[in-house]
Amino acid sequence: MTGPSISRRGLLLGAVGLAGMAATGGTWAALPATATAAEGRVLAGSDAVRRVEQARLARGTGRRVRASVTPAPVEVDLGGRVVRTWAYGDQVPGRPLRCTAGDLLDVDVHNRLPEPTTVHWHGLRLRNDMDGVPHLTQPVIPPGETMRYSFVAPDPGTYWFHPHVGMQRERGLFAPLIIDDPREAGDYDVEFVVVLDDWIDGAAGTPDEVLSELRNGDMEASYKVPVQAGQIEDRSASWDYHQTAEMTNTPAGQTLCVRLT
Repeated sequence: MTGPSISRRGLLLGAVGLAGMAATGGTWAALPATATAAEGRVLAGSDAVRRVEQARLARGTGRRVRASVTPAPVEVDLGGRVVRTWAYGDQVPGRPLRCTAGDLLDVDVHNRLPEPTTVHWHGLRLRNDMDGVPHLTQPVIPPGETMRYSFVAPDPGTYWFHPHVGMQRERGLFAPLIIDDPREAGDYDVEFVVVLDDWIDGAAGTPDEVLSELRNGDMEASYKVPVQAGQIEDRSASWDYHQTAEMTNTPAGQTLCVRLT
C-alpha cells in the first residue's frame, strides 16, 4: 500500500515549522512577518505571536535595555600577532551584552562590513523574525544599513551571538550575551567571561580559503602536521597569554564566577 507522499518543498516547510516551534518554546511555528500565510502556518507578525510577546512583556521586569553592535573590518592583537579580521567593535571577542531575564533588549546592528550580515542569538527562545537566519527568518542587513533586534530576554544564562552568513562567524564576529537571573544574589567577588575559539583568520589563511581547500579535498600541503614519535617538546613557556591582574592576583577567600561560552 502506498502511503501519502511529501514534496521537497513540504519537507523544508515542515523543518522550518519545527525550528520555529523550538525557537519560541514550542508554542508557535512563526515565520517572518513579511511571509505569506499558507498551510496553517503562523507568521511572526500575526495576532497569535503578538499575544505571546505581550504576555512575555507583562511577565517581564518593565525595563528596556538598549545596546548597539557594529560589525566591521578591524586589526586585532592576538597575543603579539596582529591580524586583519572582522569583529564587533574593536576587539575579538566583542564586548559582552548584558541584561536581566525579563528585560526588553533593543540591539541596533550597524553593518560596516563589505557584505550583508545578520545576528543570531545563540540558544535563546525567540520569535523567528528576531532569530537572525538570513533569507529564512529575516532579510539580510545590507552594507551600510542598520537593523534593530528587539525581544524580551527569556531565560537567565551565559549565551553568545554571531552571524549566520557565510564564514563571518569564523572571522571573529562573536561575543558573549549574559542574561542575569533576578533571583540570583550575584555575591561573588570576581567574574571572568571566557570565550573559547580555534582561530584561523590571518594565522593560517582565511576561513574562506580553508573551507575551499576542505571542499576540494586538498589538505596535504597546508594543514597536515607530521607525526611526532616519543616525547613532544614543551613549548608552552614561550606562549604569550593576556592575563589580567585580577586573574593572577585574586586574594585568598574571594568567590569567583567563571562564565564559559
